[in-house]
Amino acid sequence: MNTESSSNSRINWSELYQARRSVQSRYRKIWDLPIAKRYSTVLERHGRDGVALLEVGAGGRGLEKRIKSWWPSASYKSFDIDPATRQDFHRLEDISGSYDLVCMFEVIEHVRPEAALEILKKCFEVTKPGGLLFVTTPNIYYPPNYLRDATHITPWCYDELGGVLLWRNINYAVYTGYSKEAYSIPYRIGMRLPFPFCIN
Repeated sequence: MNTESSSNSRINWSELYQARRSVQSRYRKIWDLPIAKRYSTVLERHGRDGVALLEVGAGGRGLEKRIKSWWPSASYKSFDIDPATRQDFHRLEDISGSYDLVCMFEVIEHVRPEAALEILKKCFEVTKPGGLLFVTTPNIYYPPNYLRDATHITPWCYDELGGVLLWRNINYAVYTGYSKEAYSIPYRIGMRLPFPFCIN
C-alpha cells in the first residue's frame, strides 16, 4: 500500500481542527463515551446470518472463526498487506465486492493520517448502502496500550478520529472499551459508522 499523500487524501488541517472541535462539543470528556467492554459485542449486535463482511488488517484471520460461529452462512473476506499471511486481498487497490460490514480493528494507528484516509476511502467504497464500518484504535488516554507496540505510528484520540470522519461528512457513533487489568480505564476507542455517506 502506498502511504504517501495523494490529491484525494491531502488534509486541510484548519477544516479538520474545526471538525475536531465539533466532536469535542459532543463528547466533552472520554467518560462521556458509551462503554462496550469488547468490540465484538458491538459487532455482533449489528450482523445477521448471510451477512457479507470484510476485515481490513486481518492478520491471522482470527475474526473469521468468530463470525462463522455467530452467522454460519456469513461471507468473510480479508485484506492484509503481509504477504506471509493467507488473505483474499493483499493490496488495497485490489479489494473488490460490496459488504454489509467492514471491520478495521487496531489498524489505523499503524499508518500516517494521509494513508488512513486512503484506507477509509476504500472501506467507504466497498460498504453497501445501509452497511456499517467498524474502526477501533488504542485509547491514548491509557498510554501503555499504545506505546507497547513499536509499529504504532499515529495516536488517534477519539476527537481526532471522529473529526476526520466528520470532516468527510460521515456520521459516526463512538464507543470506548475497558480492561479490568487497567482498573477499568478505557483502553480502546471504537467507532461505528452508518452508511451511505459521501467522501470527497
